[in-house]
Amino acid sequence: MSESSFRRLLKTLSHKSRTKKFELLMQVFRPQPGDRVLDIGASGEVFLQYTLEDVYPYPERILAGGYELQEVVSARRCYPKPVYTVFDGCALPFPDRSFDLVFSNAVIEHILGEGRQEQFAQEVMRVGRSWFVTTPNYWYPFESHYHLPFIQFLPRPLQRGYNRLLGTHIPRGAVQELALLSARQLQRLFPTGRIAKVRVTFWPETLVAYHIDPTRDAGTRA
Repeated sequence: MSESSFRRLLKTLSHKSRTKKFELLMQVFRPQPGDRVLDIGASGEVFLQYTLEDVYPYPERILAGGYELQEVVSARRCYPKPVYTVFDGCALPFPDRSFDLVFSNAVIEHILGEGRQEQFAQEVMRVGRSWFVTTPNYWYPFESHYHLPFIQFLPRPLQRGYNRLLGTHIPRGAVQELALLSARQLQRLFPTGRIAKVRVTFWPETLVAYHIDPTRDAGTRA
């Protein structure tokens, strides 16, 4: 398979995976016009046509943002209807239960440092009546950031050499700082949530931790 064909295949699989995630979100949450939504990790060009702002039926009800000003500006340029701000997902500047839904797509694996993922999870559960957090599955053989098989199982020096030899997505010889999670680890971070395993190939590529406020209409429950 040529490199261009390989890239097209990856793009197709990524689109299918994201479609399934958003289908699950709409199925379990069932958005209402008055719902207030927080999107942690808003982006523009990086995930163009694959974001919450693409599919959510009431984008003007979304408050979106993240830690990197450049990403927030990019998101605002691509999706002007939501409200945007800059914040630290591990220390959210919002009152308890101030959002009907907190959404975060493929952010938690980039949160590094001792206890930081736990802080992030606690903040999501604190400010959201419902929440929906996705992350790549550590045990999926093909690592989605490097676009290389099995690299996440190697020690850091070997990751660098492997990427230098075969890398095409992340600059060759570079190392992507990641804290990938298994389903068991994600459940420990979100003990009151359900864990869904999203699959479009032979094994679940994506994990989703979610919780739906039980006081919502019975028809919105998972």
